[in-house]
Amino acid sequence: VAPHQVQVNAIAQNFVENPTYFPPEVQANPKFQQRLAREVPLGRLVGAREDAAFAAYLCSDAANCFVGQVFPVCGGWVAR
Repeated sequence: VAPHQVQVNAIAQNFVENPTYFPPEVQANPKFQQRLAREVPLGRLVGAREDAAFAAYLCSDAANCFVGQVFPVCGGWVAR
């Protein structure tokens, strides 16, 4: 589809603020906070607005060079 100027990409979310995956009681748990500090270089969950802003960027003309990519949104977890 790229020859027709259609970009297909994916956002691989992990450690993104989402009450379905990380309910408030989980987020408040000190063991979960320790896990974030240990495993996520950012040290916190990625905010939903941050995630949405990245998705909006990928839809913009500024991102028209990205084709067939999988972008991890994870606070650096994959790079650890």
